[in-house]
Amino acid sequence: MTVVNSIENLLIPDYYTNSLSVLAPIELLLMKKKAFARYVLVVKSLSDISDLASEIAEVRGEIRKLTNAFWVVREVGAYVVFRVDKLPKLERADIEVDKTGFHAVIIQGVHFISASGQHLYNHSKWLNHTFGGAVGIAERIESIET
Repeated sequence: MTVVNSIENLLIPDYYTNSLSVLAPIELLLMKKKAFARYVLVVKSLSDISDLASEIAEVRGEIRKLTNAFWVVREVGAYVVFRVDKLPKLERADIEVDKTGFHAVIIQGVHFISASGQHLYNHSKWLNHTFGGAVGIAERIESIET
């Protein structure tokens, strides 16, 4: 079973309700709707992580297109998983996530999973509260053996 299939099997139906059709470079898009809130998880492979901010901006744009996200009326909370050969030389605090909801696509978590099964992630937090189930999602993804 591939990492992408494992993520999908681990997170549906507990965290997300369905998987949407996607085209490269996105490998997986899971979605959940809860009242007026919408949440997605996106998986993308990266061969080079020279500019993380650009990669996150690109994924944010892809999510916006795939979900028709629009600021104020149709925001989407996103947990982004990057599949990489080797973990980047970053600390958790170096992985930028959104601190406000002033985006059409709010990046609530960024998670790296290496080919050897190592994990590095960060997610939005306000006091002791995380958003979009990020803690549980990270724990589920960490349980995957590559």
